[in-house]
Order: sequence, then C-alpha cells, then structure tokens
Amino acid sequence: MLCHSEAGNAPAFALAGTVYIDAHSLTPIDDVVVTLVDAFGQRFSTTTNCAGSFIVRPAEYSLDAPTWVSLQREDVLREMETPIYRDGSCAGCHDDPLGPASAGHVFLIDDPLVEKAPISRCR
Repeated sequence: MLCHSEAGNAPAFALAGTVYIDAHSLTPIDDVVVTLVDAFGQRFSTTTNCAGSFIVRPAEYSLDAPTWVSLQREDVLREMETPIYRDGSCAGCHDDPLGPASAGHVFLIDDPLVEKAPISRCR
C-alpha cells in the first residue's frame, strides 16, 4: 500500500480489491455491491467495475478498524467471516493461490453447482 498512500506515487486508496465469480475462476464479476461497516457502524458502499475491481478513496470513507465487508449482486449475498484489521489492500490477505498465508482471491459464488452466477453486463 506504500505506493497508494499519500506519500506514494500512485493514487491513494483506503480499500481496493477485485471480486471474481467463484473460488476456482479468474473471471471477474461486475456490478457487485461492496458494503463496508466500520467499528463505529459507519457504512459505505461501492460497486465493482467491468474488471471486477473497486476502489475506495480516503476522502470517501476512512477505515476505522475493525471493518466488516459484504458482497451482493442480485440475490447472492456473501459476508466476510472476519473483519479487516490490517491495511486496505484486499490482496494483502486474498492473494493467489489459497494456502496457509492466503485466503485465496475474493469471490461471490460459493458453489457454482448450487448458486447461479449473475450474468455480466459488461460482455
């Protein structure tokens, strides 16, 4: 996050990440509403773009940890099981591949055989 801090050479963000359709796919998903709720109950929502990415600027929302995150698109709702205590880069914990040091990438559909993935509006 150093590059994306006020002292860095890239635009600063409070939180940013990419949402994929499911745990086994590297296909991003658009129009997912990402809702954040901080320790004081302050809520902020943003939506993923066609690349599945979202960004929250510091002027829009300040992360007062812990921060809880939920994802929703149509009737599919996914809530993160643990709050964010660290930096706002989702990839800090959600890097590929899934393993002891990573929760794997962020995804909306838990089981594609049970839940139907919403159709992308970008393709």
